[in-house]
Amino acid sequence: MVPAGSHPLILSLFGWHCGESLVSLGKYGKLWWTSVLTRTELDQVFEGLAATRDDLDARRDVLERATHMFLHRNALGGQMIARFCETSEADPVLEDFNDLLGAALSAARMAQESGQKRGDALVDAIGAAVDLAAGQGRLESFHRLHLARSWAQNGLSPPVALELSEMADNSATHAHPPDPEALEELFRDLVAQADGDALALHTALTEMFPAMPPALRDAVVEFAVARPDPIFAQLGCYWLVNPAATIRGAAARGFAARLDAGVLSGETTARLTVLRSWMPQDEALDGVDQILRDALRTGLGQAKADTGWKVETAFASLPDGSGAQSIAIALASGTAHAIAMVLLKTGHGVKDAYVIPCDSARDQMTLLDRMTEETGALNVPMDYISAAVAQALGDGLTNGIPPAPGLIDVAAWCGLSTLRPDAKDTAELLTGLSVNADVSASSAQKRGRLINASADWGARHHLLRYWHDESDDVREVLAAAHGARAADRALWTWLETRRAWWAHQIARCAAVLDATGDPDTKIFVATAMALLDGHALKKIPIMAAIHEQTIEAWVLDDPDLPVGAGLGEFIELAEQEEPAPEGDGELSTLLDGTDMTADWIDGYLMSVVIAPKMIAPNRWLPHILEHAAAGLDPADLQRFLDIVMMRANSAIATADGQSDFEADMTQRGSGGVREWASGFHASRESFVSSWPKKSLAPTDQAILRQITEARSRGLPAPGIRIVGQWLSARHAMNLQGT
Repeated sequence: MVPAGSHPLILSLFGWHCGESLVSLGKYGKLWWTSVLTRTELDQVFEGLAATRDDLDARRDVLERATHMFLHRNALGGQMIARFCETSEADPVLEDFNDLLGAALSAARMAQESGQKRGDALVDAIGAAVDLAAGQGRLESFHRLHLARSWAQNGLSPPVALELSEMADNSATHAHPPDPEALEELFRDLVAQADGDALALHTALTEMFPAMPPALRDAVVEFAVARPDPIFAQLGCYWLVNPAATIRGAAARGFAARLDAGVLSGETTARLTVLRSWMPQDEALDGVDQILRDALRTGLGQAKADTGWKVETAFASLPDGSGAQSIAIALASGTAHAIAMVLLKTGHGVKDAYVIPCDSARDQMTLLDRMTEETGALNVPMDYISAAVAQALGDGLTNGIPPAPGLIDVAAWCGLSTLRPDAKDTAELLTGLSVNADVSASSAQKRGRLINASADWGARHHLLRYWHDESDDVREVLAAAHGARAADRALWTWLETRRAWWAHQIARCAAVLDATGDPDTKIFVATAMALLDGHALKKIPIMAAIHEQTIEAWVLDDPDLPVGAGLGEFIELAEQEEPAPEGDGELSTLLDGTDMTADWIDGYLMSVVIAPKMIAPNRWLPHILEHAAAGLDPADLQRFLDIVMMRANSAIATADGQSDFEADMTQRGSGGVREWASGFHASRESFVSSWPKKSLAPTDQAILRQITEARSRGLPAPGIRIVGQWLSARHAMNLQGT
């Protein structure tokens, strides 16, 4: 959680985004521009991956840094695919490509789930590069299979270009299953490679699906599930909760064929009875219900298998700011040990679930210790686990999302054979807690003290120190604000729309704590109630912390900062390598050979600075560079960039009234004034959305017309004085958020 008293510091740093001060932007601009011109960052990533093939922790750090960079510079995703196409099937660097692509798509998927367009942009950039490579004939079959695996592992819709041509060109396979003998051979090989593990077999086949035309894929699913071996019945259960409706339907048809062939077991029928409640309402569910009715008519009973595994202990984390919660369950069977892992996420249900075999009790304890250390997970009873997973199942199905297939194994191993979806809204969740009645009956003063105690949550529950909003919506709210005060007000207004979200996350925290008997439970319940009841957000300490942490996260959201960097690193990087002051006529000299002038740039920058809606540097800087780069000596690019950033600071100082606009414009001469007006007008034309008509009073519109006309007529002395006064007034209004 942000330390007490840091709020002014965060808001002062916020000025870097708001246009209040761009003094330190030269360093950031330098790094940004360098990344555009070179591919050295990608080189460094692959060097780091090559050096960490035997060090998983170090490799994870390299991948985390790389994906952070990819999300900000999605063109790097396309460059990665271009390099991938240069590899051969035996190339050892394939391991690095697989890990990097998988990590990049995973980061993009999580960004999508958080409402960030950068996730879509990265997926689109990588997909477009795949399409381009396929069109150029650069994708071999092994390339497609490697790429297909990454898309499948992340549950993303794969590019059609990944389909293997030898499959797509065989039109017979679209209507009918391929040669049964060929499939039998394929399944024998895959079962052997999976060592008889059904979930491993499911993973292997699912990773091949993007390389198959959809009709062929569905035919393979139906054919596989109909096979008599028990492992294929288990495989079919996994497919019944596949996100794709056509795959679920194919699996249901395969089970119908098993029943007709007399190879549907009582154990499978019992499992289908549970699974049907995990499935979305569609034709596949209708098919499973028909199978169960037909099985009942034929006298096929149900038998529940005992896996032999017993639960030893269970842990659950509090949800993080994205609504994700980790669960770990320690299992034992004789001398064998395992851990069941489950990931729940608000709006997405059961995101992931799997069982990890452990070599020993010591290994099991090491994994549990690591998980609890990283997430702050608490020891909880299995009743809580069952209730939390049931609620997540209901949450997912409400949004049309079935659970991760591994939940089938987790439920079997952990004795959760009666697990059914049980969606609960926040009020229902709170009502079911043991302390709810006590808190509800408390006086207003006592509840107020409980709410105030939420200020101390971060000290005892470390995940809450990082709670913040990170969607594009909140980023746009902050980006549109001019100045710290406007940002402060805008964010509080935005958080009003997020009451229900944060109330639900706090209620979920309360459920975990209630299950452990933690005395903080009452504080969480009272705070969630306060949010539901419309209590003033500013008077709820945890919401004040979320407010600060949201601003901090936005300020620190820069690809040139280390992953997880704090305010100290931000300030340190911002203060590095401050450029030398501009010399007399230096910019004009640099611009020789271009169609730009220093006066034009100054006008352009002034328009950027005083626009009613903020124009971030990453939007306006490329426009200037595009005009200048062709005529600049490459050796002068960085110096040009430094001077532009210093002149942007000067424009801010002028708008603030810290320098004499009239004297400055008089020194330019009539030609310079016309150039200044041309630059100002060009900026307005480039960023029309940042000059909305509803933000412009008649006086604003009159001055803007005067500046537009000054491109050809110039400005007399009285006109310069009026424009200068208007600039200061307009800038003051922006800073006040009016």
